[in-house]
Amino acid sequence: MIQETVKTQLEQVKTLRNKVEAQVKPQLDKVSAEAKKVLSQLGANLDEQKSVKEIVSAIRSHNPTFKSFWLKLDAATYDARKRFEWNATMMSAYAKFKAEVNFEKKVKPMLESYKDAAENQVKGLVAKANELKAKVRG
Repeated sequence: MIQETVKTQLEQVKTLRNKVEAQVKPQLDKVSAEAKKVLSQLGANLDEQKSVKEIVSAIRSHNPTFKSFWLKLDAATYDARKRFEWNATMMSAYAKFKAEVNFEKKVKPMLESYKDAAENQVKGLVAKANELKAKVRG
């Protein structure tokens, strides 16, 4: 019985892992392509250079001053930064929308039911208190 539970849990973990990989891999591919694009705009030829040392050397030779490097880096990453900003804005808007929908569908009715139950209990207690007052007075 324990072995079956462990086996089921392992299958669920594998399924979840495959699902996460399927969602993350396209994003990693995009990041890799964007990084190659930026490096090529900075002066690195990734087809010819293999090591990090060669890539850094090529970037240094194409950008003799820090200012020129910074300007080229700014220009090379502009599109990616704007795209990232846009995606972050849209993701936060989507998350807010989903939270509002979930609040309206699940949380609000639950809070209203708790409020109604509390009000009913308070009304019952007030009625009992009034009865006790009447008994004590009368």
